[in-house]
Amino acid sequence: MFSLKKIALATSLSFATLTAQAGFVDAFIDTLPGGVSPYPDAGFFGNQINGMHDIIERGNTSILLPSYTNHPRWDYENRNEENAYPFGAGLARGYIDERGNERMMYIMLFSDSHYEPEPIFGYAWVARYPIANTGFHVGAGYTASLTFREDYNWVPIPVPLPLVSAGTDWFSVYATYIPISNVFFFFSRFEIDDRNLRLSPLPETNPWSNNTTTLYAQGSWVKNDLSSGDGDFPGGMTLSSDSGFKVGIQQFLDRHWALDLSYQQSDHDLMRHNRKVNDLELTHINLLLQYHWEAAESLHLHVGGGAAYSQLKADMTDYKEHSINPVVQTGFTWAMTNHLRLTGDMTVNFAHFNNVDTADGDTLGGRFKPGNASFNLGLGFAF
Repeated sequence: MFSLKKIALATSLSFATLTAQAGFVDAFIDTLPGGVSPYPDAGFFGNQINGMHDIIERGNTSILLPSYTNHPRWDYENRNEENAYPFGAGLARGYIDERGNERMMYIMLFSDSHYEPEPIFGYAWVARYPIANTGFHVGAGYTASLTFREDYNWVPIPVPLPLVSAGTDWFSVYATYIPISNVFFFFSRFEIDDRNLRLSPLPETNPWSNNTTTLYAQGSWVKNDLSSGDGDFPGGMTLSSDSGFKVGIQQFLDRHWALDLSYQQSDHDLMRHNRKVNDLELTHINLLLQYHWEAAESLHLHVGGGAAYSQLKADMTDYKEHSINPVVQTGFTWAMTNHLRLTGDMTVNFAHFNNVDTADGDTLGGRFKPGNASFNLGLGFAF
């Protein structure tokens, strides 16, 4: 009899455990994109696809800005040589569901710890908790994404990661821990409530209705962070950050999509232990496909990506080499009048060169990566 009671108790506990696990699994499945599928009878995978489509269609558009990569001291003795500022940009669509949780589809390209381009795209779910009546919240959840890295031979890598956030409805900061690299990664999101503007017809009075081509010129501040691809360039070599310029033409293909072709030039000092050993001219010819959305009737935000032809030329030696590389950009355009535009952007080029000469008569072996990011502001004429 006693044995029968023990068996009955064990059976009851087993059923209770399975029920609890089933409840957890059901709750987790509800956080996936399929939890907001408008067609819940499409099957598991069909629901996920329909849910992702619903988030993209119903959501507001956001700019994503990679902000900081922390390389912990316990694992990185050379942490000062790793790239801590992952310049890049991303685009997201998302909304707050009926339970107050955030759902977001996103794509992002940034400079990894070795100054190589790293694309990532996926889905994020965050449970948000308001902080009293301040308008601020904190949150915790996860992201299910796919990334590609140079040091893993560009093989697709699934990266389910934890995600925490803090912010408001229009601005949030996110943090995650990446066990593959053993780093903490931070990025920011700026959301614009553009859904109603996006779905309404473009008025004839809108400054972008008829003037779809813009010629522009910008001044630049170009930041460099010289790397060999495995950390700081050896021999105490650095490349100065300096001013430059950019000129270009932008052509809208429709209301949101545009092609942008630009030429950018800047001059930099190549230094060895704070002594100049060459003058280098860095140029980029960038071709980008941009996605624009209306923050207001006269203000566009955009994110773009594409390819660049880059060239590095020395003034003190005969050195000259070129590179074809990815480029990513985020920026704004303000229509001051129907024809006059104020334009600004951050453009990140992933150029690399080899065997750069110095005026001392030696050659720098290995990859020469400027870690190049430019901040540009100027005027354009639209017609």
